[in-house]
Amino acid sequence: MHKATKTLNIRSLFDLVRASVRRLRSWHIYVSLLVPLLFLTYDLLSGRLGVDPMRAIEKSLGVTAIYILILTLCITPFSVLTGINFIRFRRAFGLMSFFYIILHFSTWLLLDMQLRWVEIAESLTRKPFIVFGMMGFLLLIPLAATSNNYSMKRLGKYWQKLHKLIYVAIILGGIHYLMMEKTLQNDAIITFIIIIALISLRFFKIRKINWL
Repeated sequence: MHKATKTLNIRSLFDLVRASVRRLRSWHIYVSLLVPLLFLTYDLLSGRLGVDPMRAIEKSLGVTAIYILILTLCITPFSVLTGINFIRFRRAFGLMSFFYIILHFSTWLLLDMQLRWVEIAESLTRKPFIVFGMMGFLLLIPLAATSNNYSMKRLGKYWQKLHKLIYVAIILGGIHYLMMEKTLQNDAIITFIIIIALISLRFFKIRKINWL
C-alpha cells in the first residue's frame, strides 16, 4: 500500500511537471540560458574574475557552451525516459550553445590574440587543443545555419544526417576542454566522461519508465 501510494505521488509530481513544460515557450529557454552571461558580466564589473579577467571570460564562455551542448544531448533520452517533452526545445539549447561558442571564439580572437594573424596561424598549427576547438566550431556552423524549419524542409532526410555531426563536434569540444590546461583538470575529465556516456546511449534502446 505504501509503495503504491509513493508511486502515485511520484507520478502525480511528473504529471505536474509535464503540464508546466507544456506551457513553456522557446523564448523562455533563450532567456533562461542568458543567465550565465549575466552572472559573468556581473563578476567582470565587480572585479571578481581574478588577475587575468580575459582568460577567465574566455574559459567561462567555453565551459558554458559545452555544458549547454551536453544539455542538448540529454534532451532526447530524458524525454523518452520520463515522457516529458523537451524535444521541442532542442533547437533553442543548440543555438544558445552556439551563441556561447561564438562569444568564446570572439574573446580569443579579439581580446586574447587581438587579431594578430601570424600568431593565430601559429596557434592553429602548434597548439593541438586550439585545433580541436576550431574543428568543433567549424562543424557546428552548418548545424546552426540549418536549425530552422526552412532548412529541414529543403534538406529532407539529409537534415537529420547532417545534424549527427553534433556528436563529433561535442567530442572535439570535450578534447579541447581537456587539453586547455597544462595538467588534466577533474571538471574537464568528468565533462568528457559525461559526453561519452551520452553518446553511448545512442546504441541502446531507451524506454519510458513505467511508473512515471
